[in-house]
Amino acid sequence: MRYAVLALLVLSVSACGGAATQSAADDSTIKVGAIVSQTGVYSALGDDMETAMKLYLEGHGNKLGGKQAELIVADDAGNPEAGQQKAKQLTLENKVDVITGLIASPVAVAVAKEAGAQKTPVVIANAGADALGGPGVFRVSYTNYMHGYAAGKYAVEAYGKEGAVLMGADYSAGTETLKGFEDGYTKAGGAKPIKQILTPFGKTQNFQPYLSQIPSEAKFLYTFYAGGEAITFAKNFKQFGYDSKIKLLTCQNITDEDVLQAIGADAEGITSVGLYSPALDNPENAAFVSMWKAKTGKNPSAVALQSWDAMQLIDKAAALQGSLSDALAKVGEIKSPRGTFTLDADKHNPVQNWYARTYEGGVNKVVATIAPDPAS
Repeated sequence: MRYAVLALLVLSVSACGGAATQSAADDSTIKVGAIVSQTGVYSALGDDMETAMKLYLEGHGNKLGGKQAELIVADDAGNPEAGQQKAKQLTLENKVDVITGLIASPVAVAVAKEAGAQKTPVVIANAGADALGGPGVFRVSYTNYMHGYAAGKYAVEAYGKEGAVLMGADYSAGTETLKGFEDGYTKAGGAKPIKQILTPFGKTQNFQPYLSQIPSEAKFLYTFYAGGEAITFAKNFKQFGYDSKIKLLTCQNITDEDVLQAIGADAEGITSVGLYSPALDNPENAAFVSMWKAKTGKNPSAVALQSWDAMQLIDKAAALQGSLSDALAKVGEIKSPRGTFTLDADKHNPVQNWYARTYEGGVNKVVATIAPDPAS
């Protein structure tokens, strides 16, 4: 699906009383500005993000906090300057009550700065940069560090306390995730990883030269790649026979639903650590997966789940008294398809379970649950 830049979706009107948000009256419309990538390298993720937000509204009577809702969608094209311009337009011209979406971290940083200047709260549905968060900024996805930390904790139990090698793309998401893994691994009793291999971000077409750098004494490999690089890495790992040479543990992105179709059979048997699986057994997930499949014909991705929960957080906050920014910090527990989670009081990042998932027969089967760690 593609929409014009700054497309406007006005949802059906239903008069209803309720709690105030910001300075709005009881019968006001809640305006949500969604900055997503409708074009550019992240457009597939942008599709999932936009679809999930609209699906949430459709399933909740086109209301948030009991009031009429208006979703205004803007394209950042994966560009920070474009994202900042859209944030300015949404806040000053469209006068939105909250901005959400935000796939790429550089875009999220630019948008959060602009929204902060306009005193408009931001709910991040994906971007994982560790520096994001704090007053007026709320995140329902994860930080890169937390992502890696959970995998490090799991690796000590499942892969042993020594012989770890780390490999990832040389940019913030890659290095922050690998740092989190090392800290989670060593704090859980593991030895310092014996080698870290960084690959040029967005330029690596063949991972064989980097895989060949894995020391012979290595026991397992932990990797971070996303998008097109996740596809190439997964295929190269099998193509060059490394699946028979070394155990592999990956970030959630390598076997997330947004890339699995492109990876195909080469994803079989890969174990990853992520915050979500369509196979999770709880009532919220059963309902979410059913709605998503009816709409799209496939399983939901982590980005789809996070975007659903971004709308859920806004919905719950809109039902509370006071400004929306203050209310977002007071929501408390959120019953999500991923399992119940909360936001921490300091930087408003999620405190949540993580899951070890093995891809078998077309499904990311949950093989272990990793409880949140206050240190992460």
